Amino acid sequence: MPPKRQTFADIHCRSVGIASPRHVAHTRAMSNLIFLILGVLLSPFIGAQDQALSVNKQLFIEQAERWVADQAEVNQEQVAIAAMDRRFKIPDCANSFVFTFPYASSNQTLRAQCVDSGWQAFVGVSIHREITGYAFIYDMNEGDSPTQNDLRPIVVSRPAKDLIQSLQALENQSLTSAVTAGEILNRRHLVENATVFELRRDILSEEVITSEDIITLTRGLPTTSSRQRFPARLLDDAVAARDLSAGQILSRSDLRVKHSVVTTTATLTRGQRLGAENTQMRTYYGKLPKDALLSMAEITQMEAIRTIRAGQLLRASDLKAADLIKKGDSVKLVVGNGMLKITVTVIALEGGRRDQQINLLNPESGERVRGVVSGPGQAKGL
Repeated sequence: MPPKRQTFADIHCRSVGIASPRHVAHTRAMSNLIFLILGVLLSPFIGAQDQALSVNKQLFIEQAERWVADQAEVNQEQVAIAAMDRRFKIPDCANSFVFTFPYASSNQTLRAQCVDSGWQAFVGVSIHREITGYAFIYDMNEGDSPTQNDLRPIVVSRPAKDLIQSLQALENQSLTSAVTAGEILNRRHLVENATVFELRRDILSEEVITSEDIITLTRGLPTTSSRQRFPARLLDDAVAARDLSAGQILSRSDLRVKHSVVTTTATLTRGQRLGAENTQMRTYYGKLPKDALLSMAEITQMEAIRTIRAGQLLRASDLKAADLIKKGDSVKLVVGNGMLKITVTVIALEGGRRDQQINLLNPESGERVRGVVSGPGQAKGL
């Protein structure tokens, strides 16, 4: 009998049989004291024995792993049996344990039986399928961008969280930290890259920034700001918004971007029509108002609603649609449909914009009619 059980029996079990000595009352207290001292002295050894796997448990786990590996057609190293809890006791079993999967739809639970004693238990099973991952061939530094030449395929038979199984995952990625040769690549190693632009030389305010002044760099997304991430086309003929230093990572606020906008060439008064005689396209650097006019087509048949100085950038809020017909204008009024159309000359009694209804006067008959403005000096009958 193991020492611990023997000690327990000596203290708590009454001795029986002809050869058993009779306990004398005055010696019982002394015996208990001796057993208590022995228990204290032996406790470290008993604890160590509890922490180690018993022979029965080792045999049980080995037999279970081998049986599951055969059933699942995997290596024994890929099987894990949930029997490590020391409260889970394995009895002596003269013959090998008998194993089955109790649930037809799952191999995550194992029934173990000892036929000799009638003992049985259910334990959890984990089967780790072999999968292909990648390991680093060389040591690499934080910020490096690994390629397929830096990695070798490796078979992984134990769970690996966020394991990278496709080299396509390396596209536009860099390392979040340094790695060593042999380390298995997983998702935590990688971070998306961003493109940023570094200055080769000092640039003065209002100086044009050319492609020769720029170094294109790749940086991990978390190490850059949103203002530093912008398309390369913004650098086309951009000028510096302030004095800039060599080695500086450019930000949007460092640039005044080139635009073509409509500006005035002469002072416009309220109600004045816009045209080629008083506007032009001009290069403009800087942030544009949202309603800035970017083509001459946008000023067609428009007029100013306020006084606008010469050289000003034109905005949609500065203009309104111009009247195509003004009060007193001679208007060609078309009446009828299809082949039956009659054109008469009338006088506008009020001004109007395209598609607006206005009152017209027939000077010959003195009759008032209404028409819809269809163009400069033209209207259609209702």
